[in-house]
Amino acid sequence: MIWRGMLTAVAVAGLVGSAAAQPRANGETLNIQNYAGTTGNMHAVVAQKKGFCEKYNFKCEIKTLNSGTLGLQALVGKSIDIAQTGTELTAATGESGLVLVGLSLPAVVLSVSVRADVPLPNKDKGYPAMMKDFKGLKIGTTARGSGGEVIFNAMLRDAGMQPSDVTYVAVGGPATAYTSMVVGKQVDAAVLFQPLTQLCAFNKTCATVIDMTVGEGPAAVKEMTGASVVFVARREMADGNPKLMEAWYAAFRDAAEWFNDPANFEELVKIYTPLISFGDLPGADQLRRDWIKTVIPAYSPDLKVDRRAVKAILDFYREAKVLDKPVDPAKIVWDKAP
Repeated sequence: MIWRGMLTAVAVAGLVGSAAAQPRANGETLNIQNYAGTTGNMHAVVAQKKGFCEKYNFKCEIKTLNSGTLGLQALVGKSIDIAQTGTELTAATGESGLVLVGLSLPAVVLSVSVRADVPLPNKDKGYPAMMKDFKGLKIGTTARGSGGEVIFNAMLRDAGMQPSDVTYVAVGGPATAYTSMVVGKQVDAAVLFQPLTQLCAFNKTCATVIDMTVGEGPAAVKEMTGASVVFVARREMADGNPKLMEAWYAAFRDAAEWFNDPANFEELVKIYTPLISFGDLPGADQLRRDWIKTVIPAYSPDLKVDRRAVKAILDFYREAKVLDKPVDPAKIVWDKAP
């Protein structure tokens, strides 16, 4: 009986210690960026819908801002607390008060898709030889000067070409890019993010020929894996709220564990069904399911920021003259970031 009592006491002490070790915020609200019409900030969407934020005693408010630049502007203006954006965009602001606090999507999320009637005689030769087929074509990007344009310029140079060998056209997001390329034929190809790849494959009206999300394309892009799409916060907010930051990390890691569990896939689809619309497109439900299943592994399970990848990104965009001066990776990554 004495031993049983001691074992019970030890077990209870262990449970108390475990509960005490669990991160717990002070009831704050975190305003977090998300993107409409895409899987966007899956960590935040799931953390909010499944109650992981409340589990750690804070509230997640999701704010729709459909570009990394808008997210950073809102962050500086203090209308959001966590932006989901690019490392290079964060550095380009020149704001020393912004820091990378976590990782959303490790790899570059771009791919190159081409309309079905555009000839690609060098396609079978692979990258970079196939880049010669883009000479004289109109290339769609989200916006002029975007990361997609900068990376495509580097891809052209890998093939001994120049940016002037193509014409860039701003086409917005995947839906408008698809229409511009396939219906209006205003562009011949597009450097964009998902679900353009899925739209092309589903409708067979275009095809993805270089998919950087799976490591295709230039070596410089592969070296960026580990810091491509990041979570950014104001340094003063992160430094001043250590309990909240610990709780946020815990909630987002719980969310990642949840959406990576195949047993939760059907519920994940239900969560995203009202958030992702393909209008009256035939087979829209299956397209949405396929897209979600494909994209899940692209998200970081642990939020760890690869400092070497941060340096690779900063070096690449400095060489491309997007950054007008060198940026120290140690100064842009929060010292407590995983």
